[in-house]
Amino acid sequence: MPEPYHFVTDWHFAAPPERVWSVVLDIERYPGWWKNFRRVELIRGDGKSIGSAIACEVRGSLPYSLKYTLEVMEATEYQHLLLRSTGDLIGSGRWEFSPIESGTRAVYHWDVATTNPILNLVAPLAKGLLARNHQQVMANGYAALKPHVEASTPP
Repeated sequence: MPEPYHFVTDWHFAAPPERVWSVVLDIERYPGWWKNFRRVELIRGDGKSIGSAIACEVRGSLPYSLKYTLEVMEATEYQHLLLRSTGDLIGSGRWEFSPIESGTRAVYHWDVATTNPILNLVAPLAKGLLARNHQQVMANGYAALKPHVEASTPP
């Protein structure tokens, strides 16, 4: 088993948790907003409830794309979503939404390993580069989603 990556992304929005949940978990719309998401397809469910499955293709600034499927394993509306990832990325993701004084804090824990043999071969030498690539993808996502989350009307 390849060594897993552990990423934590911490986003803050000036909007209530219900609004943040609604926009951040509207993953089908990501390709229209978030330039790194090349393809998103709902395979099953709505993407926010237990048993839902979503096929994704993501490409950062490095010359490769990752294709993976996310399955919703746990969901507490407006608070928590646990995902299992299979495909090029295996492991789990966990969204946590909590109200704060200025709006909502959305924290994403992404604990995955890659199944790509080439990435696994270079990982010991390029782990920092791969981590920076992930951080840039998430920064792009925050910049793209923030205006939609904080808009006064639903997307």
